[in-house]
Order: sequence, then structure tokens, then C-alpha cells
Amino acid sequence: MKKIILIFFIFLSTITCSQADYRNYYEFETNLDVKFRPYNGELSKDLKKEYKKIQKNEKYIKQGKYEKAENLVPDYIPNVARFINVYTDKKEYPKALEYSKKLLELDKNNLFPRSSKEYRVGILYSLNGDYVNSNKYLFPYINTNSMARFQIAQNYYYMQDLKTAEKYASVIKKNEAGFFPAQELLYVVYTVTKNPQKAYTTAKNLVELDPGNPQNYLKVATSTSNNNEKLRYFYRAKQIYYSQELLGMINNINKLIAPIEQAKIDNAYKKITTYCKKPDWFKIRERDKKLLADDFEYWDKRQNEFFETANDCIGRYTGSNLAACFKDLNETQERLDTALVTENARRIEAAQREAQIRELVKQNMLLEEQNQIQWSRYNIYYPRYYRFPYWW
Repeated sequence: MKKIILIFFIFLSTITCSQADYRNYYEFETNLDVKFRPYNGELSKDLKKEYKKIQKNEKYIKQGKYEKAENLVPDYIPNVARFINVYTDKKEYPKALEYSKKLLELDKNNLFPRSSKEYRVGILYSLNGDYVNSNKYLFPYINTNSMARFQIAQNYYYMQDLKTAEKYASVIKKNEAGFFPAQELLYVVYTVTKNPQKAYTTAKNLVELDPGNPQNYLKVATSTSNNNEKLRYFYRAKQIYYSQELLGMINNINKLIAPIEQAKIDNAYKKITTYCKKPDWFKIRERDKKLLADDFEYWDKRQNEFFETANDCIGRYTGSNLAACFKDLNETQERLDTALVTENARRIEAAQREAQIRELVKQNMLLEEQNQIQWSRYNIYYPRYYRFPYWW
């Protein structure tokens, strides 16, 4: 019995020593990242044996053999922390939550700050849809961690308590890390609760913080009541989408731009006393809708030029001069219609020729395959050594 107790005491001492020496082999970061640091000092015989096990563990981790690593050193704090990130990245949130709670339990010496561990537990509860427990872990850090405050606000949003969500998100300051995601959340809250002025303010903040994101310009455009500002932000969003080669999004924005631009033409046309035909983009688009229907670049360029010319007419002329400018615009569109019909017919003909060539290639491939089959059969029935010599 004494021998068993002594063996257990030695085993417990080894584990305790290992726990105390973690910092000899690892660097622990506040975001729960762990970096292995090869040990260069002298090791005793027992510690050399322990270090070999640590090296084997690191090999398994590097190879992604996490189950083998866990079996080799169960409840090993560096591994437990790593598994939180591994399963979070895989979006296996229940397992990530399980390991985050285990780390909170095992890390008595606070290799990682307790606040970081509890924050991660709170985040993972939220990702698992348990917003009440998420808030329980996050509330102690509401005044020291703006991201914790944001997550609490988002949890209330998920619980459909928009008023409380706004309460927590709106007090996050501009210089705090949680400000940007809080502004995104507030924009949604203000849009749902139909508060365009506050939605506009948050959208402007988003443009300032992330000017490369075209969605932020669209948010400003859809929340402002000023049509000139709408157009300015719509066109800026289009420029960015062009750089990203997202022509489908450009087409969608053009559908939002056209009514605003056309309204400017309509208003100017009402003031003309002499007769002229009103330039109307929607009539042009309707009569040509079947021509190059999928060529977003063509229609974007044509719409841009149409409204650019119309705005130039409105800005420079009035009365009969404006009527003459509109007349020139209409004649230009008629010439473009004629060219469009020709170009559409050319493309149809080219597509038909391409289809014929593909069909011919397909037939040739089938013919070649049939010839191969016949040749194989010939070789079966007439082996090489039965054939006549080539000089016969």
C-alpha cells in the first residue's frame, strides 16, 4: 500500500513539475495563441524524457493529428488552448466551447489572463446560440473590453431586444476596438426600426473607417434623402465594384441610379416651352432590352454617357437651347440603336458559328473513337504475325 502511495506521489510530482515548467517551452499570448519555443538549456535525465514527449506532441500538432496529441498528453494546457482555435476555425463551435471551459478549469496559474479565457467562453456561448450564458461571462468586462460590450449588444440583437442592443452598442467610443462592428450593428438596428437619420450617421462612420468597402457607400446612399448625395455615393460604389470586376453589382446599382437621374431630366423638360421629344432612358432600355441583354459593360457605359450628356445639357442651357440639346441627345440614341441592332446580329452569328464548330469537333471526336474501336477489333481477329509483309 505504501509503495502504491509513493508511486502516485512521484507521478503527481512529475505532473506538477511539468505544469510549472510550461513557460520553459512555450509562449502564451492573451488571444490564447501558443507558440512552442525549443529548449536550449541543460536538462536532467527525467526532464529529457519529458521533453521528448513534448517534442512528440509538437510533431502531432504540426501534422494536425490532434487526437494523437490529446492521447499522448491528456489535459495538456498548451493543447487545450490550441484546440479552442482549431475547432473555432472549423466552425465546430460546441467542441471549441468544450475546450474553452476546460482551459478555464485547468489553467489555475493563469498562463493566460482569466479575462481572455472568460471572454472566449462568452464568445463561444454566443456562437452556439446561448446568448444568456454568453452575457453572463461577458458582463464583468463590459467597461474594460469594448469588444465584450459589442458582443453583449449583438447578443441582445439576436434575442430581438433591439432597444437594449442599441443601448450597449451606441456608447462604444470611436477610439475603441469595438466601435466599427458596433456601427455595423447600429446601422442594421436603425434600418429595422426606421430611423434613417441615425442610420445615415452610422453609415458615414463606416465609410470613414472602411473606405474600400462599396457596401458602406450604398448604406449612405440608401439612408440619405438628398438625391445629389445618393448619386455621389452610388457612383463611388460603382467605381469600387469596377475595380473588383463585379459587373452584376454595377447593374444593380444602375437600376437605383436611373430613376434619380431621369427625374432630373423630367424636371428640366417641364420648363421647356418649345416642342421637343423628352429623352427617356427607360423607353430606350425597354425597346432594346433584348439586345445584348447580358452585356453589363455595354449598358453601363451607354447609361453613363446618356445621363452625363443630359446633365451637361441641363447645366448649360435653358429654353430652346435646352430643347436643341435634348434633340441631339435623342438623335445620338437613335444612331446607337441602329449600331446596337447590327452588333447584336453579329454576335448571334458568331455564336452560331462557334456552336457549329463545337458540333463539328464533337462529331470528329466520335468518328475517331469509332475508328479506334474498329481498329482494335481488327487487331483481335487479325494478329500481327498473320499479316502479309509490307512489300506484298
